[in-house]
Amino acid sequence: MDSELITTLQNYGFSDKEAKIYLTCLELWSSLASTIARRAEINRGTTYSILEDLKRRGIASENMRDELKYFSVLNPELLFKREEEKYVKMKESLPDLLAITQKFGSRPKTQFFEWFEWLKKIFEEVLLSSGKMTSPYLSFVGTNKMDPRVEAYIYDEFIPQRAKIKIKTKAIMSQDQSKYMEYHKKSHNTLIVDTPLFDLWNEIVVYGTNKVAILMYDTAEMSWLTIESQTLHDGLTSLFDLIRDLYKKKK
Repeated sequence: MDSELITTLQNYGFSDKEAKIYLTCLELWSSLASTIARRAEINRGTTYSILEDLKRRGIASENMRDELKYFSVLNPELLFKREEEKYVKMKESLPDLLAITQKFGSRPKTQFFEWFEWLKKIFEEVLLSSGKMTSPYLSFVGTNKMDPRVEAYIYDEFIPQRAKIKIKTKAIMSQDQSKYMEYHKKSHNTLIVDTPLFDLWNEIVVYGTNKVAILMYDTAEMSWLTIESQTLHDGLTSLFDLIRDLYKKKK
């Protein structure tokens, strides 16, 4: 089964098993749940449960033949057209949604993510926000361990994008010999703090006018937290400048 098609469907909100069952149904056109389960290599009970859920969402349908239930799914063109319509409606509602967030005034807005695909969204936001700024974004870097998926994304996608739009970056790094550190040393305005007291295994990015991202790259705790807070943004900026100033004077 085509892994790229599965990934595409996952990006539209399908789970791995839902994507496999949807693609199997497309291949079979109309079939029994048992046949779909066997072809998709998914437990029959799970397959039937997923088909029922897809029916509730308007993605699958059933019809009776010889007192047996046959299942089929929505044509891909109609499926993606429906998703586009959802996006348009969501975009039209954006002003009203933003109005709700403004009711909280200066209260910090936080978002926590664990799904790998959201890491890309955060990095894209960092690039987008920083591209509009004349000042560089700031990064406290100390990633001793990095999940292979994160590492591949950073080197294959994020770094080329960042280099292409020439975003300025300042970094404070712990003493580490990882490939990520070597990249920072070569391409960023970087201060290396070589004391064991500065032992940071994650990355903290201060970007835009009021945003902070805390990024944990290790497979065991891979997750990301974004915080929209003017006081935290400004406080970490001051701390960043203080560390660089004091450390340079010390040396």
